[in-house]
Amino acid sequence: MRQQRNMKSVNKATILPGKSVRRLICLLLIPAFLVGCEKEVTEPEERIRSVKTIVVGDLAANQLRKFPGTIEPVESSQLSFEVDGIVQAVRVDVGDRFEKGDVLANLDNQSYRLSVESAKAALSRASAVLEEKQSAYDRETRIQAEDPGATTQKAVDEARAAFESQVQEVTYSQARLQLALRDLAHTELIAPYDGTVSARFVEPSEVAARGMHMLEIYAEAAMQVAVSIPEQIIGDVHTGLEGQAVLNNLPDEPFVATVSEVGSAATAANAYPVTAVIENADERVRPGMTAELLLTFVDDAMQSAYLVPMQALLPGIQEVEKFVYLFDAQSSTVRKTEVQIAGIQGDEVVVIDGISPGDVLVVAGVPFLRDGQKVKLMPAGDSSQ
Repeated sequence: MRQQRNMKSVNKATILPGKSVRRLICLLLIPAFLVGCEKEVTEPEERIRSVKTIVVGDLAANQLRKFPGTIEPVESSQLSFEVDGIVQAVRVDVGDRFEKGDVLANLDNQSYRLSVESAKAALSRASAVLEEKQSAYDRETRIQAEDPGATTQKAVDEARAAFESQVQEVTYSQARLQLALRDLAHTELIAPYDGTVSARFVEPSEVAARGMHMLEIYAEAAMQVAVSIPEQIIGDVHTGLEGQAVLNNLPDEPFVATVSEVGSAATAANAYPVTAVIENADERVRPGMTAELLLTFVDDAMQSAYLVPMQALLPGIQEVEKFVYLFDAQSSTVRKTEVQIAGIQGDEVVVIDGISPGDVLVVAGVPFLRDGQKVKLMPAGDSSQ
């Protein structure tokens, strides 16, 4: 009897209503459902970063040095009148081109023309008197030769002295005329070569003193780049050293440039002035433009040195540690490589250990990379990261 009661109690405890059974089943299925979902959800694939690279060049290319400078004309002049006067006309302005022999400016020359006419008249009178003196002297010498008693030695000497004196007068008059003609010619500023006006300092009706600068001109036919080179390497620079001039506004069109002059005295910054003539310079190369002079040196002490962009460097934990990323074409991954730095040149660093010619060096996106990361090369002409 007791056993039957217990069985009834158990049955009552284990038998649940229909709604409760359904709720229990749902609760039991939820973990299984979640596990199934976890299996279906996968981690997103890591984005393959694009990187920009350069190929480490050979030794000759990596001994290239760059020196900022300014374009200057090889030949320039400041024109001045060599006589005083009033400016009558200025025939050119800044930027105007001219040819050799053109009249660029002139003074009022009336007084100088009068001086020429006066000198001509004086010479004419002196020449006429000279003819008279010469005739008198010739007559006295002829008489003395034909009839010595018909004249005296004194008369002959006096005639000769008068003739010689008048020769000097004619010579003086000729010199005065040449001087007057020269002064008249100097009332014009004549172009000494084909060129361009770079500055103008005078206007018509102004007084022009002798030697006062009127115009500044330069010859377009030849341009040069003027730079300063540090004393540490000036010993390797010599006339005839060939390089390239790269204008900031024409970065893709380098011009051949040859060192024409090396200064003998250093500036305050312990650098020496150097100029290099630009070959085949056209009208796009103008004075005052900024440019770089690229020179290649053979330096035995730097036989394993390479110039790489500053942005290719990755600092290490220690201050002296520097790293770069090299691209492996086979695996399309990057390898973090420690390098040794010997110095800085502009926006580039001198690497003396850690890389070799032919290595593919990452130069953009370096801070976002890690050793062994898979990457892809940035398309040519694309500078985005």
